[in-house]
Amino acid sequence: MINRAGNKEKAKRVLNENGNLSGMVGMEILYRVIAAITSVLLGAMIAGGIGVVSAVVSAPFKLFGLAGIIIAYVLITPIATLVGAIAGGAVAGPFEVARYRYYLSLRKNGIRPKVTCIFDAFDFFMQFALVTGVRMLTIMWIPVLIQFATLLLAAVVAAASRSYLAAMLLVMIGMIAALVVAAYRSYQFWPMALVQADHPQLNAEQVMERCKAMTEGRKFDLFVFDLSYLGWNILSLLTGGILSVLYVAPYKMMATAFVYEEMKGRPVMVDDIKPSTDGNGMTIAVDPKKLMGIGSTGGKKPTSHIPAASRAAGAALEGVAGMYAGSSYPLEPNQPVILGRDPAYAKIVFSQGAQKISRRHCEVMFNSQVQKYRVTDFSSNGTYVNGSRLPANSPVLLTRGTELALGDNNNIIRLS
Repeated sequence: MINRAGNKEKAKRVLNENGNLSGMVGMEILYRVIAAITSVLLGAMIAGGIGVVSAVVSAPFKLFGLAGIIIAYVLITPIATLVGAIAGGAVAGPFEVARYRYYLSLRKNGIRPKVTCIFDAFDFFMQFALVTGVRMLTIMWIPVLIQFATLLLAAVVAAASRSYLAAMLLVMIGMIAALVVAAYRSYQFWPMALVQADHPQLNAEQVMERCKAMTEGRKFDLFVFDLSYLGWNILSLLTGGILSVLYVAPYKMMATAFVYEEMKGRPVMVDDIKPSTDGNGMTIAVDPKKLMGIGSTGGKKPTSHIPAASRAAGAALEGVAGMYAGSSYPLEPNQPVILGRDPAYAKIVFSQGAQKISRRHCEVMFNSQVQKYRVTDFSSNGTYVNGSRLPANSPVLLTRGTELALGDNNNIIRLS
């Protein structure tokens, strides 16, 4: 159960501290201006493109009279809906991510970021747009399929029985079913922009998996949370949206940041966005499942390629917090493994956004003779155990269960 009242109360306190509300209002105004401009431009482009395609596709069907026009409508409407949703989400998504980064950063640091941080979205537009586009496709393809099936069935019923009332009833049922499925899928991926804002290095698959795990058993709670702002939204409409900009949107966005933190079960991290070394201006999207040995095995730890000695010893690195939280990497005894940001050195690779982690941060090896881990720190920012920094370039033996904080507490690995 999400602590809806508690999170909203904390959001109110943040609004009233240090003039935070004025900064939030600035962010909301800037966000709406950008959203309006992109919506107009995108709407014109989509409408023009769909108009041309519709004219080309429907032309042959018009030869068959009314029946042909209906068939063309049945074919074009779902496709136009899907394309519009994906394109709209892809273009607006990066700015939504940048908007959430503002509120998450305020929650983490307690200091107002500059509202111009929303323009960070331009630097990584394609990456954020791709993830958001995949999200919209995942949410909408089933509702669109339902829409297509019901429109087709309604057209057949109308043609066969001449009962247009029955056809309209079928269309209404299909629309309701599509809306229900779309709502369910939307709440399944409810924190997607927040996850992207928190961890911009993740790719679409990783973001969606985190969303599914976080919303499991909480979709109705999230619906009730959104519903709790119904009165405020009505008042915002009555004021032409002015109240939304001046208070309601900042209030809800800040409360959403607290809800997200509660769903994560730990404080927000807000990784820095940094260009990757490949020079294309995009962060590296690292797949933790592949690097941590989870991929084609359906989420289970692979054992086929691990020596029997390793399986018996049970040596592994487990992610406690950060990029690899919840993942596990089995170790082969007496074989060192490097952790760091540079894939040329490291076998367990962290994103370029993890600034506190060095390119070649530390080396971990399980010593089968003494049944302990040998850890050697090579980093600039240190490797910590219980708040104490390990000596640089000096191997240290550590027991099972020890947790290593790499650079800071944002990324923690357990020696299991």
